[in-house]
Parts: sequence; C-alpha cells; structure tokens
Amino acid sequence: MKVIILTEGGRQKGLGHISRCSSLYDELEARGIEVDFIIYGDTNDIEIIKNKKFKLANWLSTDFLNYYIKESDYCIVDSYLATEDLYKVISNRAKKSLFIDDNARIKYPRGVVVNPSLSSNVVTYPKNDTNCYLLGHKFIILRTPFIQVKREPQKTKVKEVLITLGGSDIHNLTPIILNKFSSRYPNIIFNVVIGNAFKNIDEIKRFSSKNTKLYENATAEEMKRVMLKSDIAITAAGQTIYELMATQTPFIPIKVAENQSNNVSGLKEFNLVERILDYNDALLKEKIVLGFEKMMDFGNRNELVSKYNKVIDGLGTKRIIDALTRGELIEDNYFLREIREEDIRDVFNLSNEDYVRKWSINTKKISWEEHIIWFENTIKSDQNVFYVVTDCTNNFLGQLRYKVEGHSATVSISLCKSIMGKGLSKQFLIESIKLISDERNKLDNIIAFISDKNIASKKLFEKVGFLLCENDNGMLKYTYSLNKGV
Repeated sequence: MKVIILTEGGRQKGLGHISRCSSLYDELEARGIEVDFIIYGDTNDIEIIKNKKFKLANWLSTDFLNYYIKESDYCIVDSYLATEDLYKVISNRAKKSLFIDDNARIKYPRGVVVNPSLSSNVVTYPKNDTNCYLLGHKFIILRTPFIQVKREPQKTKVKEVLITLGGSDIHNLTPIILNKFSSRYPNIIFNVVIGNAFKNIDEIKRFSSKNTKLYENATAEEMKRVMLKSDIAITAAGQTIYELMATQTPFIPIKVAENQSNNVSGLKEFNLVERILDYNDALLKEKIVLGFEKMMDFGNRNELVSKYNKVIDGLGTKRIIDALTRGELIEDNYFLREIREEDIRDVFNLSNEDYVRKWSINTKKISWEEHIIWFENTIKSDQNVFYVVTDCTNNFLGQLRYKVEGHSATVSISLCKSIMGKGLSKQFLIESIKLISDERNKLDNIIAFISDKNIASKKLFEKVGFLLCENDNGMLKYTYSLNKGV
C-alpha cells in the first residue's frame, strides 16, 4: 500500500498545510505504510519536515497527476491552490482519496472530506452526495509531539507566560504586549516565540531582560516544553490553540487573520472564551490586560483546563488515517475490517440484542465475564476470522465471524438495527467471503447454520449462492462452494 500526500507551502505560502500533512505522514510511517510526500513551494530550512522524505514538485497539473498517481495508490490532498478539476483527476486516478478542507472551498469529488476544526457546524457540506465527511474536534490534527501529552497539575500562582503570535506576527503585536506586561509583572517570566518570518525581531530583542526569554524558530518539541512550563499563553487564534489545549495550557486568543474565523466560532461554541480579541480593536491592549488579570485566578485557569480535556483527546490524526486505510470500502461508505480489542464492548452489546439471541444456537444472554474470556480466545485463535462493519467515522455497525475447521469455515452474521433493512447484508457477506478466501486460500467451502424459521437469513444466504444440504430438526445447513467463485 502506498499513500501520496499532495500539498503546498513555504515561507511565502505559509506552513499550515505542510504542518498538518507532516502529522499525517508520521502516522502513516508509524504504521509501516509507504508514503510519497510531495510539496509545491519553498521549504528551505523548515523544521517540521527536516527529518522527513519529501519531494518538491509543482503537482498542480493534470499531466503530472495522470503520470504520477497509479490506480493502487491512496491520496491525501491539503490545498488552497488545486482547482476542482484537479481534485476530480486525483479522485478518478487513486484507489481512494482523502481531502483536507477548512471552508468548503470547492465541491469535492468522490472521497473522504476532513474538516479538522473545533466546530462541526461552521461549514455546510452537501447532504445528498456519497462522500464521507469527518467534521469537528474529533479530527483535529496535531503535530506528533503534542499527541496525548501529560501535564503536571496547574500551579496556583502564575510564574511563566507564553507569547506566541504565529510565524510572522504580521501586525507587530509581540512588542506591544511585551511593552504592556514585562515591566508591569517583573516577577513573571515571559517566554516569547519568534518565527522565521518575523520582521520585528530587533524591536522584540530590545525587551530582553531578566523576565523575558526569547525562543527563535522553536521546534515542535521546544514548543511543547515551553507550553508545559507556561501557566498562561497569549496567542494568535490559529493552529497553536489546538496545541495549547493538547498541553492543557490556558490561553488568551487573538484573531489576527480572517481565516481564523472558524476557530473563533469553535472557541465560542465550546464556551472556552468569554470574548475573542481582535487585532484591529482600538481597545486591544486594555482587553488583553483584563483577560490576563482574570487568568491570574487559579480557579479560572483550572476550569479552562478541564474543558480542554473534553475537546482535544489527541486521536484526530489516528482517526483520519483509519478512515483512509480502514478495511475494504463496500458501498455508501461502509467498511469491512478485522476485529480489534477495542471492539469488545460493541460486540458484547450486539451479541446480547434480543433479535440476535433469538436466532442463535445458544439463545441465553451472555454475561460480561463470559464474553471477556470468549472474545480474548476468539481473536487470538488462528481458527477464527472476525470482521467488523463500520461507517467512515468508525462507528460499529455489525460483525461477520468465521470459524475455520479443515477446508471449511462456518459463518455467522449480525448487524446493528441502525443499518438493518437497507439491503446491505448481501454485499457485506459477499465481501467477507472474498476476504477470507484470499486470506485462507485452502478453503473449499463456507457453511452456514440457520433456523428454518429465520426467513430473512434463509433468503440472504440463498441470494448469495448458498445451497441447502441438510435439515437437522429445524436447523438448516447451507454450504457455499468457493470453487465457483462469488
């Protein structure tokens, strides 16, 4: 399996897209998946991709995409420059595509669309297409060092403050804030992050004093360390707010660009701020002071941290790559994948549904203790092949289980009520048979045992091609020969 990441960025275009894609790159590489990371732009000395294998190329052409993308490739695209027609080329060429979006910039072709923002309500997407949409805070992309960070308990007194106004501080806010705070709070250390594109470095360095520390071109690891030792942050309302929440660092956000509007709406939606400060507000300095004084209260900071923990869990990148690589795409964005340990509770709940137990050989309810033992033995046994049905957000929707004995495998299938009656069972069964016959190529046939009163199951297996071969007191035995194919 190979994944091609297509994005743009650099000193002139900004680093947001490269940063997001570098996190997805790390997750793919950690899973042992081959990655081609292709960037259009100027990337000299950019820290976030320093240790990554990437290619610089102008991929924004039909000729390049048709030449480069093979039908077995998976693609991830994060771009403001690619046209809708180029997205269609990518979707048509690749086996599966995933598009990172912020504002419904275009009408996306077939694929998975991810909007990794705090709010799932800010941007409206079509409701009548077949795309899979991953929206909201569960899909926020963090740089690798910020994933599931543990922080020491909040200090009762504020001792250090972080000031970080983006990669360029285009509105020259850093010296304004330092001028307002460094002398006013001589016992507090101000940790100031200076980006590559800052034009006011000399002015900021003039504030260098006992209570001011400057961090130039900080790496992700350095940023994490500075956040973890800072009790408060004054920050631009960009991607950094996610990292501050991930490190449980209370922050005062300032909107410094229009493309931060969605972040601002999300902060309000989750009640994470009383008011959003705007760089062009005439009373900005006074409002920062008011917000800062409120943050000095330990109770207020602690309350914010408890809210952050409910919003950012650090699993967004994992969920996105799961959606791209998960099992076999069937239809209408349903997937078939192998069982995992995390599915234990869902399997238990479905197995104990009355309509499932009614048609099982053992009709009694299963205890949790019995289920734990059975589940652990089943997923560890080479005799069992266990598939799970999910949607594109990994919601559990059903199970198909095969028990292999010699050259035969006995199948059982049960689906959640939410997808029953949609005519999907046949396709799930057919796809699972294809998977197990590829995995266990010595199998000759599949067996199913069905109650003669279970009309729906009889119709299902007969439609797929199972033949009735035995009736044992109302328990019907159906077989399907793998020699004829599905």
